[in-house]
Amino acid sequence: MKRSRTFPLLLAAVASLAGAARAERPAAAPTAPSGAVAASPGAPAAAPDAAGLLRAIVEAHTAKPAFTMTFVQSYAPAGFPDTTPETGTLTIQAPASLRFDYDGSEGKVYTFDGKAARQYVAADQQIVLKTLTAAEKARLPLLFLQPAAEILDRFAAAARPAANGLVDLTLTPRAEGDLRSVAALATPTGEIKRLVVLDAEGNRTTFTFTNRAARKKRPASDFALVPPKGTRVVGE
Repeated sequence: MKRSRTFPLLLAAVASLAGAARAERPAAAPTAPSGAVAASPGAPAAAPDAAGLLRAIVEAHTAKPAFTMTFVQSYAPAGFPDTTPETGTLTIQAPASLRFDYDGSEGKVYTFDGKAARQYVAADQQIVLKTLTAAEKARLPLLFLQPAAEILDRFAAAARPAANGLVDLTLTPRAEGDLRSVAALATPTGEIKRLVVLDAEGNRTTFTFTNRAARKKRPASDFALVPPKGTRVVGE
């Protein structure tokens, strides 16, 4: 079963979604929704502010100890249609922890604890472990883990209005690397509805999120998985 091929793409998504762990919150609450620019009656709507939307996303995902949301994940290799979607529950916990619990009988879990990413499949009795070096982290879109100014140093950002009052945020790397773009669809107050990661080869991973809810803090062991005895460990 070829499950490991999506792991590098998941790492990009994981780093993107980690909830703005080390980012600084805005000094004061805005009087209008972050990322929005007021316009006078009858005037053309101003383009949303990308930096303001980044700050709003940081605030939205660090306001409580943890958040959960349901997700639908699809993967489309370059030149091919989407593969069969997968579903599950995502847990985001500051300062830098994520856990994707997939539905189904395989017992598949992906986690990121701020240092290492883990892919565990109970049905295969295997865990894939990848500890990210500083250089590898620099190549990933550590979106929402850093202040907006630092993200904008590495990515060109553009925000534009989308349907139903949402905002499209697209980040394009300023230097060549493993990614072509990262696109997020969010509310003006920073709640992410969709994340699309497009790599340099044209492979696309899409996550759609619903049912976001605030949660209590989970133990660190939920994100630094230790598999049962007898599990094959691949990687470091």
